Amino acid sequence: MDQNIKILFCQLLFFASPFVAFSQPLSPQSKEVKAAWEALNKQPDSKQLQLAYLKVFPSNKRDFVAVFEPDDFKQLYSGGEKYIDSFAALAKNYPGAVIDKSINIGKDLQWEADGIGQLQGAIVVMGVNNTIIFSKRLKLLTVIQQSRLIKFLADEDGIKHDQTYQELINGLIKIGEKALAHKFEIARTEREKEKE
Repeated sequence: MDQNIKILFCQLLFFASPFVAFSQPLSPQSKEVKAAWEALNKQPDSKQLQLAYLKVFPSNKRDFVAVFEPDDFKQLYSGGEKYIDSFAALAKNYPGAVIDKSINIGKDLQWEADGIGQLQGAIVVMGVNNTIIFSKRLKLLTVIQQSRLIKFLADEDGIKHDQTYQELINGLIKIGEKALAHKFEIARTEREKEKE
């Protein structure tokens, strides 16, 4: 019996070792994001926990990619949508802060699937829901940063038929930001031409 336990233990160790060897601990920033999200998820109405999550969420492209789109597909890549959705949902109570962070991240991104694509869609929705704040923040960017962000937001298959993107353009026109709306229209047209 004692020998059988040793054999079973060795087999278990042998089969589990690849998983142990390839598991990677979370970075300090990923741990912070995960812990703040878990706390907020337990008490979603807590203003203190909302602000804590907003504070630890990545503020720039480098940190966002390191947490949600690392080359090795680890960190918070798997399940990243829940973290990004929770961050975007904070725009209901803290539109300026969430839009600021989103624009700061998005102005340097290029489309990728998963977390980056999800943030892209979330930024467009934030623009629709908070058009005045969004347009003011967008106008604070340099011409180059603004152009890159708008190009990023238009960079999706089927942009021609994207109703949310069109709602953003309509919202910009409605608040008198016709020049900004025109930039979004141009970006959409250029993206459509790329796929022809």
